[in-house]
Amino acid sequence: ELRTIVEPAAAALAATRRSEEQLHTLRRALDDMAAESLAVDAGRQADRLFHSVLLEASGNPFLASLTSGIAAAVTWTTIFKQRNAPLRRNPLPDHQRVYEAVERRDPAGARAAMTDLVRLALLDTTRGRPLRRPPAARRARRR
Repeated sequence: ELRTIVEPAAAALAATRRSEEQLHTLRRALDDMAAESLAVDAGRQADRLFHSVLLEASGNPFLASLTSGIAAAVTWTTIFKQRNAPLRRNPLPDHQRVYEAVERRDPAGARAAMTDLVRLALLDTTRGRPLRRPPAARRARRR
């Protein structure tokens, strides 16, 4: 939920506020993810870097302050997705679409691409098991 709320907005802001240096770092992170894969620590570090730089590039210090929480969510969901087998789907093209929208300075495209990236990451994480509803939602459904 944190990623769904924060990252699309941060990507949209990054599309209009990013620096050339931040764009270069995002590109390098993508290249490292492609070279290493998310199955190894170096690839996961590149993934965390991508998401962290995107938050920084939003130019909003409050969004940037969420970097450690988002990085932890990215790390643990990636590890969780690979707990029993390699990733079923390559998430690199999803990241590439975010990068391209940010590069074009297209906030709507960046928001949409990041929304898709986070949605697909959630599906990858929950595939094969039902989503658990929060206790309050379960109680409300029984009424």
